[in-house]
Amino acid sequence: MKDVSVTIDGGRYKAKNLNDNFADFVESDLKSSNVFLDRDNSAEAMFIAYLRLANRWHNYEKEIDDILSDIEKE
Repeated sequence: MKDVSVTIDGGRYKAKNLNDNFADFVESDLKSSNVFLDRDNSAEAMFIAYLRLANRWHNYEKEIDDILSDIEKE
């Protein structure tokens, strides 16, 4: 289990006891969104990171719906 912490506009936030693999994913995804664990981040940077993940989730949902639709046609 692993903790992940991030600072946003001077406030420090910690997610405790995350599964190690999930924590590594979160850290990597935040880094790829230009959100850093070792320094202060703007709320805007966090919002943009959230939108990036929301877009991915939306695309996955669409892919799943398309696959299910194709299966139903068979």
